[in-house]
Amino acid sequence: MVLRRYAFLFFVLLGAALAQSEKPLLAGGTLLKAVYPGGFGVSYVEAEPFARALGLAFWQDDGQLILGLGPRRIRFVVTPLPRSKTLFKKVVTSKRPPALQQGSQTLVPLRFTARALGAVYSGSESSLRVLLPEAEIRSLRHAVKDGRDVVSLRLTRDVNATAEAAAGGWWLLGVRVAEQLQDVQGLYLNRLRLEPGPYGARIVLEGAASWPVEVAYFPTEVRFYVGPKPGALIRRKRFIVIDPGHGGSDFGVRYGSLSEKEIVLKVAREAANRLRRSGYEVVLTRNDDRDVSDYQRAHWAARADVYIAVHLSGSSTLGGPVIYRYTAYGSDVPVFVARARTLLDRGGYRAVLRRFVRSAGEVASFSDIVEEEFGRIGLTSRRAETPLYVLEHAPGAALLIELGSLANATDRARLANAAQQSAYAQVIVRAVEKFLGGSP
Repeated sequence: MVLRRYAFLFFVLLGAALAQSEKPLLAGGTLLKAVYPGGFGVSYVEAEPFARALGLAFWQDDGQLILGLGPRRIRFVVTPLPRSKTLFKKVVTSKRPPALQQGSQTLVPLRFTARALGAVYSGSESSLRVLLPEAEIRSLRHAVKDGRDVVSLRLTRDVNATAEAAAGGWWLLGVRVAEQLQDVQGLYLNRLRLEPGPYGARIVLEGAASWPVEVAYFPTEVRFYVGPKPGALIRRKRFIVIDPGHGGSDFGVRYGSLSEKEIVLKVAREAANRLRRSGYEVVLTRNDDRDVSDYQRAHWAARADVYIAVHLSGSSTLGGPVIYRYTAYGSDVPVFVARARTLLDRGGYRAVLRRFVRSAGEVASFSDIVEEEFGRIGLTSRRAETPLYVLEHAPGAALLIELGSLANATDRARLANAAQQSAYAQVIVRAVEKFLGGSP
């Protein structure tokens, strides 16, 4: 009988000791450690790793700490570990316990924080677990309001949006989604793309590159505002669009195993990568082998400081590159770009128009620079004009460059050679940098 009492007491004390010791904590998919300051049975966790594990916003100064999930903000007063045991117990067991400073670590109360976030908290004597339930997208909508594109995502719970390095891409952590595309006709955006990822959903705002994007949170909703605020004058990075022609079902010019769509994509990719390393905002109208509509190409061209369409020729045996500028044929009413350039040349509204449109003289200057750069690699280029739809809608310095002709044996040998393809890409890079003065 005495032995039974001692055994019972032993297991009670062992259970109490285990309850107060450190425990493994699974937060989202990350293994952390829960601790029990003062041994009062209240679990705490280091704040910053916990925030990263669950995709929370995190901010801290000397006196306070804030965790955020969508519109929710949990504010903690940061308190040093109390020396008095009585005060310690009063602090950690209060209805709104503070964050505790323990050396270089800031600890937040686990159960209180999980409840405030709407997370699932569970535990046993050996481990703890905190999970945010998987979120789903209820609706994805686009509208134009007050001169900006507004993209609204309604979800089953609050989430955070985190910008990625690629222009226009955002991660929605903990969101389950099937891949989908949605074409839109916005002021800045032309398409929305949702993709599943390892930690949630990725949304790509196609057209947002180089424009400001503001994120706003509402209960179970995230909104993206694309474009400058009404009345705001902003200085953005120089925005370059390189448009490798054709793609997908459209091969362009072909000669044997050589196809225009493949060669121009290789040249455009290298040029884009080199310009990005120099600090420019660069978009490729296609980065793989897919169809791109004239509308999509014109959409990008309409936002570019510099727009270059890259093509090959197959209709002429004349060798060498050809540099095309836009010209309006016939008696059609000129579009905004042509009208704006006319006003620039006459001197009217110059201060306003220079923010949006490059003058005809600047486009000619860019063409001169491209011609010079081809000369540096031993090629003599020709000039021509075209009423191409895409160039018609390009207010920046816009050119269509045919690198050469697949019908010409000398050009064909150059275009099939990787080192020569790289030389063509460097012509584009040097011409852009020289035209823009080397400043992103």
